[in-house]
Amino acid sequence: MSVGVYKIPDITYELLWKLLKELRCSRKVVITIKNHSQHSFCEKPKVYFESGSSREGIPVDPVLSGEGLVWRARKTSYSTKGTRGLIVYYIAGLKKSLVFMWSIPYAYVFGHRNWWNIKVYDGVVEPCHELFKAMRDGRIPGNSSSHGGDLPGGLSYVGSMGNAGQSIVKVNIKDTSYDIKKE
Repeated sequence: MSVGVYKIPDITYELLWKLLKELRCSRKVVITIKNHSQHSFCEKPKVYFESGSSREGIPVDPVLSGEGLVWRARKTSYSTKGTRGLIVYYIAGLKKSLVFMWSIPYAYVFGHRNWWNIKVYDGVVEPCHELFKAMRDGRIPGNSSSHGGDLPGGLSYVGSMGNAGQSIVKVNIKDTSYDIKKE
């Protein structure tokens, strides 16, 4: 198994855990963004690292309705900052960009904790340091609890992130009027 775009039923805890364990470092994350909406997340996603890296590039395939992204990142060996960054997908049908942010610090001192965020912006946005800073507003704690909300364009999300240095982030994107069935 590897990173990629999978049919949602194929994105199992076992797959995510295996991908997490393959990374040999103390600060790492596996991210899955499942698309339950009627829209496709278009090709050519973009990634920005504030710190950390990934052995694999982000899958370039579009994330169609009923599919999900599975990807991972880690801290670099010399870094004292952990791993944090952005993933940006353009949703052509809405003319909006879906932006996901993650952060897993190297050390849990001075109030540093796991956190994530997801927002939708008008038009095409480029991932960069300024966007990362903007995404910190309203960030969601990685406290193993479920969080959800509405997004522009008639979308909503529900997701969670573990609170350990080796975490899995699961986010479901859906149409606001759609009900996600138990997985």
